[in-house]
Amino acid sequence: MKWVGVTAFLVMAGCAQMKTVTREPDLPAERVRLTPELKGLYESVATSAGTLKAMDGYADIYLETPKRRAKAYCTVQLQKSKDARLIVTAGILGWPVADLLIRPDSLFVNDMLNNRMLVGRNNGENLGKIIGVNAGAGRLTETLFGIADVREPASDIASVRHGGGRVSFTVKSANGTKELVVDPLTRELAGLVYFDHWGRKSVEFRFADYRSQADGNGAELRAPREIDMILYRADDPEGSRSLKVVYDERVINPPDFTINFKRPAKTKTVNLDEVERLPWL
Repeated sequence: MKWVGVTAFLVMAGCAQMKTVTREPDLPAERVRLTPELKGLYESVATSAGTLKAMDGYADIYLETPKRRAKAYCTVQLQKSKDARLIVTAGILGWPVADLLIRPDSLFVNDMLNNRMLVGRNNGENLGKIIGVNAGAGRLTETLFGIADVREPASDIASVRHGGGRVSFTVKSANGTKELVVDPLTRELAGLVYFDHWGRKSVEFRFADYRSQADGNGAELRAPREIDMILYRADDPEGSRSLKVVYDERVINPPDFTINFKRPAKTKTVNLDEVERLPWL
């Protein structure tokens, strides 16, 4: 039996309330040699990204697809390489309407509006049913909420290009290649673009409005306040599906941080794998 119509938990917003993603200009095109200075730049960015281990904060999330524009206000909790939790609220009083637990291999959604628990595998299709855009599993989800996937050593750099005041590093990834776009003046990651094995762009991230902030252990870190994600598909090469995350406030690397998700005792359990896509996806 197929269950039709998962609630996307995103509250419809007027145009005045919406923020749209900012698309990066063309990627740097002029190929250059990997010098010791550029290698050091890459390693500096990778090290900075590696210092972000966990986050606990509040953010606005903006969704845009060909048939829908929506906004949600969420509590965001994230542990790198472990779990993520989103508590979605709605209305002026901010009542919680959904509690989402995203684990590396599974998804749990407490749909408070319909008094049911959705349970399924963590894959792009199921995640797309919940947040409206197929963000993929694992590190792509972490990147969407501000912990960028920069784990390859400098020895994995395949090519370097520069142009427009930016430097890009192309490295091999599990499903193709990815390109890291770096601002050499601030030494900050400005963008991250994934390509499939055929060289087609699949996902693009943009990081902006970096803020200095002491983490839970007193170390001074810089992290982006705004993260844009654009999804590209074979039938949608222009990327008409996007998400924008804008943090209001957050704590980075809170000490002794744990994610506590409680399954309600008296709710109907629905297999998320058997729920069909919403009509607007």
